Amino acid sequence: MRYTILALIGIMFFFSSCQKEKSLELGNPAEGSLQDDLGDCLPKNINGNYIASQALIDSNYIEVTLNVDKPGYFSIFTDTVNGYSFKAQGNFSDTGTNVVRLRGTGTPAAAGSDAFTVFFDSSFCSIAVNVLPAGTIPPPPSSGGTHFPLTANSWWSYDDSEISGDTLKILNFSTITIGSNSYNLFIDGDTPGPGVDSSYFRKSGNDYYEYNAVDNYTVLAFDNTVKDDILFLKEGLTTGQTWNSAEFSGTVGGQALKLRYAFTCTNANQTVTVNGKSFSDVYNITMKPQFSILGSTYQDDVVVWTMYYAKNIGVIYQKADAGGTTAYELQIRNWKVF
Repeated sequence: MRYTILALIGIMFFFSSCQKEKSLELGNPAEGSLQDDLGDCLPKNINGNYIASQALIDSNYIEVTLNVDKPGYFSIFTDTVNGYSFKAQGNFSDTGTNVVRLRGTGTPAAAGSDAFTVFFDSSFCSIAVNVLPAGTIPPPPSSGGTHFPLTANSWWSYDDSEISGDTLKILNFSTITIGSNSYNLFIDGDTPGPGVDSSYFRKSGNDYYEYNAVDNYTVLAFDNTVKDDILFLKEGLTTGQTWNSAEFSGTVGGQALKLRYAFTCTNANQTVTVNGKSFSDVYNITMKPQFSILGSTYQDDVVVWTMYYAKNIGVIYQKADAGGTTAYELQIRNWKVF
């Protein structure tokens, strides 16, 4: 028994020595806070796409801002939530404000909003990470940052409610000049020819325009065709943002009136599923045609359009409701954006 106790003491001394040596190698712990002098958490940033059942990679990290009061070894970490966590270790050589990147590890188990707590020294702050549903297609980082790509030879195919059992293919075929503006010519099909529909689009700054018959999206129709630019989309939208197109003048049944389109960004960062495919970073846009007769207040037309634009992909869904009934619907099937 005496030998066993002595042996146990020796083992404890050995581990104690190792721990002390490791502590000496790491140096003295840093001191500081994730909060400012008023107790408010300093800025934090989330990077990467978080998708259920998809293991985190190097682009999945959070950056935290902190104040260092005493230099030394640091360990900044979060708790584990939904199967993943974040951590960083190192040394601060000086005092002051620092931004530290905490690398994520693990695999999110389910979609939703995950509330993490970040710990440093004796301080802590919270941060929420949104996890997208399994199978979500994140926007490709190499194809720019646009919700309506205008790159040459890009194409999209759709299930069209007007073409039962078949699909509609739209191709960015070439460019064309109309007046003083250059447009991308989109055609329905692979090659132009008789019976092929054409559309004309251009971008100016953050604004996208379609050159078309201005009454193309209304129930009422002008007596004579009026063509002009319709401002149908903007980049950098926020949820709830609104805008109107220009006013267009014409006659219906000989009665003079004006037409415009009223747009609302219902959601500027939506995740939706279309045709079994999940898309993130989607603009949900509502478009309403409006008429004014003899200078009266604009009134809504009976038709309401809903458009989904996925970042770096383009139009993934389009629907026209008239009097509460879906009159037209378009759902993306395949695409290739260059």
